[in-house]
Amino acid sequence: MSQHSLVELAQSRVAVHAEAAVEAADGRLGYLRREGLREFVRMGIPTTRHEEWKYTNVFPFIGQDFTYRPTHWGSVSAQNTMPASAKEIASALGQHVSVRIVDGCVIVDDSTLPSGVEIIELTPELVENDAAIAGALGSGAPMNTHPFVALNTALLESGVVLRIGKDVRVEPPIHVSIETSDSTSPTLITPRLLVIAEQGAEVDIVQSHHVFGEATVLDATVVEFVVSAMAHIRYFKIADDADAARSISSVSADVHRDATFTSHALSIGGRFVRNDLALRLCEPSSQGFLFGVSLLADHEYTDNHTVVDHMVPHCHSEELYKGIYDGSSTGVFNGKIYVRPQAQKTTAYQSNHTLLLSSKAQVQAKPQLEIWADDVKCSHGATMGQVDEEAIFYFRSRGIDKDTAKALLTYAFITEVVEKISLDGLRELLTRRIARKLSTDTLLS
Repeated sequence: MSQHSLVELAQSRVAVHAEAAVEAADGRLGYLRREGLREFVRMGIPTTRHEEWKYTNVFPFIGQDFTYRPTHWGSVSAQNTMPASAKEIASALGQHVSVRIVDGCVIVDDSTLPSGVEIIELTPELVENDAAIAGALGSGAPMNTHPFVALNTALLESGVVLRIGKDVRVEPPIHVSIETSDSTSPTLITPRLLVIAEQGAEVDIVQSHHVFGEATVLDATVVEFVVSAMAHIRYFKIADDADAARSISSVSADVHRDATFTSHALSIGGRFVRNDLALRLCEPSSQGFLFGVSLLADHEYTDNHTVVDHMVPHCHSEELYKGIYDGSSTGVFNGKIYVRPQAQKTTAYQSNHTLLLSSKAQVQAKPQLEIWADDVKCSHGATMGQVDEEAIFYFRSRGIDKDTAKALLTYAFITEVVEKISLDGLRELLTRRIARKLSTDTLLS
């Protein structure tokens, strides 16, 4: 899809809403749409000349004319079918709260909602009448620096608000399954999710993306988290999909006093995946934990961009990303940590490790650490290499053949991150999925 056609699409949708809405009712949501359009027109589709996209040429992945499917709300019975990959995750989670976005249609099974949890439609009226939602929407998403966040905002017609009440501990995880059906033409979808965890709340959110058949899909999802004081959110984003899937997602989280945000970015399949994650530690004693796994083969491509902003004193962050790249796959990791002048007593650690299984595989790693405070403990670094030949020799000296030794070492390399997944069923599923892709499943059974 060309920049011109994307701009025309965004302009037409903004114009439709401006014409249909009364000015007073248009309000905050209408303002965000117009700002999103303005910023997208200003920035355009990024090229490798843009610093944040220097390793990622998006045009081969999005250079098609996509049919746009806006987000709207439906009923539980609107769609009965579910992709096998989505069913697999739902089964692994056991009892859970189901939120499905099928071809843009949001389907919520209200019967599974625990007390104290709201899942509601993001509408202009809701934004105007709810100060907390109005203040949160668009406050974290980097609309002025990320073209696809701007595009998502320009096309923001409806979305999903998850609100977890004060001191509510949600036992079953919430599974947000974004599904797109097979189509004769490529499809653009722009889901929007706003999660507000009130003071003392605790919740696990699993977000997964699925494509029926061989449909070519450009998925530009934007998720915003507000983690209030003493709240705890554990967020899992799973990319394990068909070759035709293209995902460019942006996740932001504002973390407040004594609160914790933990993220797991798990990329096991999909032709092109770009994960942008921005974490702001806004009040003292807030914490952020960022974990990532990329397991790629063939011509798969995953780009992980993270930003952790220590804005105040006495905050802590940890970041560990690991990648295994085979075939002609490509991986990118760009991690930034900012420590502001007032953010004394900060502790921040970042680590990225890569294993290359093929001479054709490529990886670009760029860890960054910018510190303006003097009383801190911070470190960052990256390693890159192949399977340790000495370790293989050790296995072979004990009667294990070379292929088996290599498979076991590779599997052990990645499980350090997978073992940090707190949901037992999800961890077991991903362990099996990783073992299958590494051809170690028979060895570990």
